[in-house]
Amino acid sequence: MELKIYPDYSQLSRSAANLIKEAISKKKNALVCIASGHTPIGVFKCLVNDVKAGELDLTGCIFLSLDEWVGINPADPGSCLSMLKRDFFDQLDINENRIVFFNVKADLEKECKRINNLIESNGGLDVMLVGLGTNGHIGMNEPGTSFDLYAHVGELAEETKIVGQKYFAKATALSNGVTLGLKHLKEARLPIVMANGEKKAAIISKIMSTSPNEQIPATIIHDIPQGYVMIDELAAVDWRKEK
Repeated sequence: MELKIYPDYSQLSRSAANLIKEAISKKKNALVCIASGHTPIGVFKCLVNDVKAGELDLTGCIFLSLDEWVGINPADPGSCLSMLKRDFFDQLDINENRIVFFNVKADLEKECKRINNLIESNGGLDVMLVGLGTNGHIGMNEPGTSFDLYAHVGELAEETKIVGQKYFAKATALSNGVTLGLKHLKEARLPIVMANGEKKAAIISKIMSTSPNEQIPATIIHDIPQGYVMIDELAAVDWRKEK
């Protein structure tokens, strides 16, 4: 695992985008897993700008959504798929046949198998860009989730249910999520855990000072030699104090 700290969110986003850009330049038909939410928006903007400038070709890539709320209509603006469409896919008119996501209206066990089989048939994920929850979750892999799981359905932590409200226009009941597993992160060719802002400072400090522990899912990064933890100075504040 390599920790990289940047002066601000803009430089953090550009650097993460550069890593992804380099990986795709080496494999035009890359399988790329991306997370929704606020954290990766800057990366998406950089990639969109690169495509429009003729510096990046995404036409051969397959994009895979990291996770989805169970029980939420995919058309809801707060769904993970809707956010990804709004923040990335629609900006580039990416063809729907190159976008893979969990269909939460279908049998979820079969959906997990379908996604796992897709990743396996590709020989693994080429890129996996994820954010970080304030309780250390990655995707919807909450504290206590096994490091050995692939795609699965999990119960959301109370903290996630509360924080997740920011994505919805009105109070929304959240209970479970379907998500790629932490084993996918461990096996990805380019796994990137990204965090920014003071709200992430406490958990970054805890992750960096704690050995792999399933109670803090993101500590799995210590067991991923090819992985990157990419943060800005605000997210690094507490960790720097403890060094």
